[in-house]
Amino acid sequence: MIKLLKLQKAVLVLIGGVIAYILYLVLDASEVEGARYLQILAGILVMVGALWMLYPILFAKKDHDGNAEIITDPTVEVPVDEEEKPAAE
Repeated sequence: MIKLLKLQKAVLVLIGGVIAYILYLVLDASEVEGARYLQILAGILVMVGALWMLYPILFAKKDHDGNAEIITDPTVEVPVDEEEKPAAE
């Protein structure tokens, strides 16, 4: 689903934010003065990643019925659920 909605970069930004926060905790325990800047960086990365995750929802195309059509990556195959497969009789 992440690849289908083109959210790989958003996930990487979120992971970067978590890593920056962990580094902040380690440096803060060692009482390093510059640790506060890592906390700021972690917060910014998490906020940017969260907004990036909302991008496909906010900018979805609406059809003539008012239903939203989320733009996906056309090169990714979507697996069909077992429940949605037509019964072959």
